[in-house]
Amino acid sequence: MAFRGPALTPWIVASCEATGTKCVRRISKAVPVSSVKRVTPSRSEFAQLLGRTAQAFGVPPSVGQIYGLLYLSDRPLSLDEIADALDLSKASASVGARQLEALHAVRVSSKSDDRRDYWEASLEPQEVLQKMMSSVLAPRLANAHNRLEGLVDLMRAERESGVLSGEEFTVCQQRLQLLIDKTQQFKTWLPVVERFVR
Repeated sequence: MAFRGPALTPWIVASCEATGTKCVRRISKAVPVSSVKRVTPSRSEFAQLLGRTAQAFGVPPSVGQIYGLLYLSDRPLSLDEIADALDLSKASASVGARQLEALHAVRVSSKSDDRRDYWEASLEPQEVLQKMMSSVLAPRLANAHNRLEGLVDLMRAERESGVLSGEEFTVCQQRLQLLIDKTQQFKTWLPVVERFVR
C-alpha cells in the first residue's frame, strides 16, 4: 500500500510496500518543482560580472550578483528564489537585497495572497551609479585621504623620535603626498562625474 505522510517534504517521495511480515520503505529523490527558472549560462555570467564589479567598488560580490540576477529577470523574485538561483544562504540574500534597496537599485513589492517580499531591479543604471558614488566611493575616498595624512603625521613623529632618518622621512613623505594629491583630485572630480551620469 502506497503512503505519503505529511512529514515528507515535496522533494521526497516515499512508499511502503508490505511483503509478508516485512515492510520495505523505498525513498527516492523527486525532481524539485521550483518557481525559479533555471539560471542560464549567459545570466549566470552577467551575475558574476556584476559581482566582480561590485567587489571592485568595495561592495560584497553577492550584492552585485543579486542585482545582475534581478536585472535580467522577467518578473520579481522572492528571497528564497534569489538564494536558490545564486546558491546563497537566505540571510546573505536578505542582506544583499537590503543593501541594494538602500542604493535605490531594487524595488520591493508584495502579493495579496503571499506574505513574502518580492524584489525587482531598478532599470535606471545611472541612478544606481550616482548612489554608489555618493554613498560608497565618496566616503571611501575621504577615509583614504584622512588616513594618508595621518600616516604623514605618524612618520613625522617617528623622525623626531629617531625611528626614521631624515632621508627616509623625506622619501616616504614625498610618495605619500603623491597619493594624497591623487585622492584629493578624485574627491574633486567625483561631483562632476555624478552630474555627468544623470
